[in-house]
Amino acid sequence: MSQKPNNPAYTLYGSYASYATARPRSYLRKKGIPFVERIPGTPRFRDYVRKTSDNHRIPQIETPDGQVIQDSIAIFDALEQQFPEPSAYPPGIRQQMAARLFEFMIDATLGRSAWHYRWNYKDDNYDFVGREFGRSFSPHGSDKELAHFGEVIAERMNGFRTSIFADTPDVRPLFDMLYLDALKILEEHFRQYPYLFGGLPSIADHILMGPLFGHFGRDPVPSNIMKLKAPRVFRWTEHMNTPEIVSPEHHDIPEAYLADDEIPEGTLAFLHFCLETYSATILQSVDVFNNWAILQTQKSSGDLLSDKPKDHEPIIGRFNTQIRGTAIQQSVGSNEIWVIQRVLDWIDGLSEGEKEICRCLLVECGGADIIDLKLERRLTRVGTYMAFE
Repeated sequence: MSQKPNNPAYTLYGSYASYATARPRSYLRKKGIPFVERIPGTPRFRDYVRKTSDNHRIPQIETPDGQVIQDSIAIFDALEQQFPEPSAYPPGIRQQMAARLFEFMIDATLGRSAWHYRWNYKDDNYDFVGREFGRSFSPHGSDKELAHFGEVIAERMNGFRTSIFADTPDVRPLFDMLYLDALKILEEHFRQYPYLFGGLPSIADHILMGPLFGHFGRDPVPSNIMKLKAPRVFRWTEHMNTPEIVSPEHHDIPEAYLADDEIPEGTLAFLHFCLETYSATILQSVDVFNNWAILQTQKSSGDLLSDKPKDHEPIIGRFNTQIRGTAIQQSVGSNEIWVIQRVLDWIDGLSEGEKEICRCLLVECGGADIIDLKLERRLTRVGTYMAFE
């Protein structure tokens, strides 16, 4: 079954309740790429897209020639090649280093807080969140039907409570604190600039839309906190969902990244916040992966990481650590390692002088050891499955 000729160029399959869908949606809009958005309950998704990718997860994009791409980072990579201007990566080495660090540091720092606010405040959020998920599968269904689909999703997420997020009451204040600290930094930044690197939205802005819009900006409890404590951040989430580059509040900011490789003070503060909080945990995650990978002697190039059916992005392992004095359990996901690998590959392609610039930035922001990370085995994506390269 092929794409009909009169359809727009791209179709984004996702949900407004989805953390990950928020990222390519804003990217497509700010890039001016013609697209329509459809929900996963659409027949085309069930009959073609999901079967083509062998994956039910969102977001997924169908291209004009019927190809299907799943995973927001993979979507970014594919579309950035097709639509390079304006680049989603700022031109300076310091700027690019910061933007690429944000590709994995934002999720590492705020991902669990986003999950926490959605599912640990279920009594206050659920009448909204449950129906939002329900409408993704049955958009014209009754409230009772929507509640059924919502409960299916909620039960699945609750299963992640221990398997991935290791959620316990004693860790929850940490995730409250991280959210509030992030809002404070970003509120001051968005007072001065429309985007993280000046007057153009970068890949880091789109990554940030995952937690800030997908969960925090829409779910009742964190959204109310954002509106009261950081209204400029809430306004940013609104503007990121419009096609206009210039926002009314910042019409006097040139439509360009800052010149001379300058990084705004607020963006540096946010990077320092992310690295100070989670850089040690990233190092531990890579160490766990490396110890696991060298034992996979039976796996050759192209072999999937997991032997379990439909295990697209397997969890490699877990370890105990401390964040701001709070003991937590951390899961090591293969997708996380793959995103880190992309950043390390970019660093490897730099000159020695450029690498030194990156090293100085990392020292300045509290993540000096990241530049020296090495992976024992490389990863790749085979379709939508993680595999050894």
